[in-house]
Amino acid sequence: MAKQEKNAAELYREERKARIAKAAKKNQKKQNKIILTKKSKAAIAVIVVLAIALGIGGFAIGNSGMLLRGKVAFTVGEENVSLAEYSYYYNSNYQEQYGYSVQFDQYYGAGMGAMYTGFDCGKTPDAQAYSGEIEGIENPTWADYFDYNARRQIQYAKAAKLYAEEKGIELTEEDYASIESSIESIETQAKSGKQPYSLAAYLRLLYGKAMNVSAMRDIITQQTLDQKLSTTMMDEYKAEYSAEDVLKVYNKDLTAYGVVSLRNYAVAAEKVEDKEKETSAVTKETMAAAKTKAESFASKVNSDESFKATAYEFEKLAKNEKADELKTNDSLTLLADQSYSALSSSDEKFTKWAFDKNTAVGSTYIVENADTGYTVYMMSEPVHTAPDAKTYDVRHILVMFPKTEENKEEEKEDKKEEIEVELLDASAYDVTVDIDVDLEKTGDKETYKKAQDILKEYLDGDKTEAAFAELAKKYSEDDNAEQGGIYTGVTEGRMVKEFENWSLAKDRKYGDVGIVESTYGYHVMYHVGAETTTWEDVIKTDLATEKYNDFAEDIIKKDNVKISNEDAAVIELANEELNRFAKLQIRNSQQQSTY
Repeated sequence: MAKQEKNAAELYREERKARIAKAAKKNQKKQNKIILTKKSKAAIAVIVVLAIALGIGGFAIGNSGMLLRGKVAFTVGEENVSLAEYSYYYNSNYQEQYGYSVQFDQYYGAGMGAMYTGFDCGKTPDAQAYSGEIEGIENPTWADYFDYNARRQIQYAKAAKLYAEEKGIELTEEDYASIESSIESIETQAKSGKQPYSLAAYLRLLYGKAMNVSAMRDIITQQTLDQKLSTTMMDEYKAEYSAEDVLKVYNKDLTAYGVVSLRNYAVAAEKVEDKEKETSAVTKETMAAAKTKAESFASKVNSDESFKATAYEFEKLAKNEKADELKTNDSLTLLADQSYSALSSSDEKFTKWAFDKNTAVGSTYIVENADTGYTVYMMSEPVHTAPDAKTYDVRHILVMFPKTEENKEEEKEDKKEEIEVELLDASAYDVTVDIDVDLEKTGDKETYKKAQDILKEYLDGDKTEAAFAELAKKYSEDDNAEQGGIYTGVTEGRMVKEFENWSLAKDRKYGDVGIVESTYGYHVMYHVGAETTTWEDVIKTDLATEKYNDFAEDIIKKDNVKISNEDAAVIELANEELNRFAKLQIRNSQQQSTY
């Protein structure tokens, strides 16, 4: 609800689809490789949220699993790996693939998930062939892949632990507090579903009967140390590359990291009515007419100003009522800072033209859009380095204004006197409270008071992110209320300006709260984080990631983390548990699809 109007919403959906496609593509590349979690807290949350979203309930948890917790799946070096730990990694790999497949099915239609990811969310892992190769296994299934990947991840975790000790990397009080926060987040999720669970029962639901709170805490602690090691190593690797090294990588392939800015204007071909068939369609003649018009347009432009003026002229001739918007809204014709991948779905020759460093400003290119018309492109800014990318994570609770002006008037008539409210005195609290509201000009004081009361309820409570998320579920009128009001990886220009200005304010830090007013109502804000990424950062990170992946592959091959003393019966227990869980998800998905 904090998003801008229709164009921004459409952009969000398109970008989300692109992210899903990109994720699946990366997912295929990393098969048979170690999968490293970026943030243990986030990795766990994804699986937990997925389980709730699928409506998992009524699962036969059975006994407490006390007899299973002591069982050892295998040994890595000198350390025993419990059934609980093995089950966690095994199930996590399954949930990751299942999540990708489900998302593709939702966006592109049933069955498309299997086409894009290779994994069919409508079948159990042992009932479908894995498309890749796994050393030592003929005709592997996806169950074999999950087992293979789980073992490698566990080997890496143990190796990373030893390597971190060698480097003197230790967890701090802040790290341990974060670990407890992760546990609290899982517990919050456990209690928030249609069928509430205790934390212990919920963990058994997700990871099998052998899992308990202690084992989960050990796993998160291990992942936190892994993350600390990877951060240290990545920083060291990135520091090895000079500005000259980065520039060489950039110039080697402009399509990899460069961007272009283009003007564009679409010329639609007229549809001709067929009275007998009661349909209308573009014809060869109308396509030819559209091409002539597009060529005429291209002949008149050689600069940004001439392009905008010509677009205005053409729209006026077409008697478009919104033609005047072209004078004030630059985004109607400008595609700023477009990456190669953003344009690669277009005509291949056009993409090559756009990323040719010799293509001059003012040059034009006409692309045919099958059965619809033509688009005229003009080079506004040739291939160049990408601008800094600012993103932020934020939670909010939306308290909306009354729906219509008529409702507002009715409410005013019902009130005998104007409501009195004062801005909250934040001096009594030990957190930053930043309220960007002018009470003299505010749209609705009663709505503001509701927002301020919610903020005060938060400030008088535990003052944690989890507590804020619970208030969002309880009070927020935004579409993401059930997700605790969270927006992640938000780019500039995505949200309404007041929302964005608060989130990207200088010196904004984790845990800051406040209220902002927008056209929707009042947003009670909670700042989670923000970061700025430069094009140099992107290249250095890519180079460092390649180096780190080689390091990760190398340390799991050492003798001190070899797998031995495997108990096949224990492994089979984990596989059976996952199959039961998979069948449950499949059944629930089928039931939901019939509603």
